[in-house]
Amino acid sequence: MKSTLTYRDITLEYMTMGEGADVILCLHGFGRMAEDFTIFETLLRPNQRIVAVNLLAHGNSVFPASRISRKPLTKEEWSSLIAALLQSLNIERFHLAGYSMGGRMAMVLTEQMPEKIKSLILLAPDGLKINWVYRFVSETKFGRVLYRSIINNPTWILRIVDFLQLVRVLHPKIQRFVHVQLETKSKRQLVYDAWLIHRHLFPRLPIVARNIENQSIPFELIFGVYDKVIPAQDGRRLLRHFRKSPRPTLIKLGHRLLHPLIAEHLGRTGMWMPECKP
Repeated sequence: MKSTLTYRDITLEYMTMGEGADVILCLHGFGRMAEDFTIFETLLRPNQRIVAVNLLAHGNSVFPASRISRKPLTKEEWSSLIAALLQSLNIERFHLAGYSMGGRMAMVLTEQMPEKIKSLILLAPDGLKINWVYRFVSETKFGRVLYRSIINNPTWILRIVDFLQLVRVLHPKIQRFVHVQLETKSKRQLVYDAWLIHRHLFPRLPIVARNIENQSIPFELIFGVYDKVIPAQDGRRLLRHFRKSPRPTLIKLGHRLLHPLIAEHLGRTGMWMPECKP
């Protein structure tokens, strides 16, 4: 079932699965949707419920167009938005799962409101490092102007990407990823909007690690063995901040980690909504 929450000038769309009081909040990846988390329905027990959010600029989650360039989302606003959602659903604490871009947003919540989090699953999370292309487009006036030209005419940038792959500077999987993200005008516009809206939402990794340890939050970090978009070695950027570094889980998949194999792994290992301190 889908519903919306209006908080100040922002509309957040979310869907629920199950009816229990024990909740897992799920945040999807860029260009994806809340429906991706239906793969976890098979894991739900009678007392459990999934609340899957559509990130801003996705589905019917709306961020004011007038703010995209001049006043993007802040960390405090993001955590307040989620707090408002939790209050509206009468949720005190929750389990948290984030994939790709949703993993970055989940880490920001772990930084901002760790006392609310019962357990944390990060699936190939974005935000472990800041890509220079992202920084250039989202944080410089010239970068924004240049990307707006790509929205109407992507041919030249795709030719550059194809050339870089041809001379083996770029991996073929990255080439395909770029082509998929830029293949239609609506997708190109989504890249621009989502990047600018969330450009201030990068987690401080030492604080994320400290909060996980201090709050004794059960934690799992999962990567795809064949992922070239967010490779497993990026996990070291977070794990090095733990006093006792946890080991990441590697699954024989690429970047598309919201897959039945993940549900099977979480169910088998007991990481799905594990018991934790009250």
